[in-house]
Amino acid sequence: MRIRFNALMVASLTTVIFSLTPMSSFAQQAPASSPSTGQSPSAPTTNKWTPSRPPDGQPDLQGFWGAVPSGTFDVTDPRTGGGRLDELLRIRAGNVRVPKASRVVDPDPDGKIPYQSWAATKQKDLEAHIDDPTKPEHIDTQARCFLDGATRGFFHSGFEIVQVPGYVVFLFDGNSETRVVPLDGGPHVGKGLQLWMGDSRGHWEGNTLVIDITNLNAKARLDMVGNFYSSSAHVVERLTRVDAKTIRYEASFDDPTVYTRPWKMAGRFVSGHVNDPGYEIWEDACHEGERSADRMIIPANVAKENAERAKTIQK
Repeated sequence: MRIRFNALMVASLTTVIFSLTPMSSFAQQAPASSPSTGQSPSAPTTNKWTPSRPPDGQPDLQGFWGAVPSGTFDVTDPRTGGGRLDELLRIRAGNVRVPKASRVVDPDPDGKIPYQSWAATKQKDLEAHIDDPTKPEHIDTQARCFLDGATRGFFHSGFEIVQVPGYVVFLFDGNSETRVVPLDGGPHVGKGLQLWMGDSRGHWEGNTLVIDITNLNAKARLDMVGNFYSSSAHVVERLTRVDAKTIRYEASFDDPTVYTRPWKMAGRFVSGHVNDPGYEIWEDACHEGERSADRMIIPANVAKENAERAKTIQK
């Protein structure tokens, strides 16, 4: 079944949801324009562009958007974006020019996530078993079509922003994910309730949408190489429309159980489907009919073959 989302449906959805409960969470096409400029994803913008405003007065973020560069292979190296093998082949062929810059912009200049020692060991174990998972926790949650978590969806797929009075709604191409962000200044849900997408509460600081996220269940990851956070994580996102075609994105992570200090990642979203007024997000039945999930644990002999094949590709 294919489903079209529009502002009327979203308005009805938010009315029903928030009249029943204070909980505010749900769950690729790359942009057709704006290739990478070679700048860091967090490169400063000097213009003073003023966005238009819908009738309720919110700065207008509406439309279809996609990250540049896209992909969630490794947040510390966007060059590998949507897939390691594909990028290796393109780089080897000499027909790709993308910056080798981390999405992690603080701490700078190393661009690495400031893990505690035990957490760094865990992440390296997950990364080492990308292609040959030998136990369930090695398998990236995205491979099983689970929700992406609070931030990963922005880089996993294209998405649409819809604004209705009192809410900002994100509709994602991937996994049929949805995030509904209330702007009423209400409190987060109780600490005992943990959610895949967390509990989002938003407010405006000038033309910047600030989203405060708590109550993450920590089952999702940041990328395919196992970068992660715990259920104690506190995330603050900032989205600023800097011109007609660009949104600047930042996400700050504070999780004293996993990291040695808070850190920040950044990105750039560009408008998409501007020449396709009929484009719409359809249902992504990611796991419907999937019969291989119970065979994702790879036997040792297959793992060895995969490792040898990877070495050949890298030469």
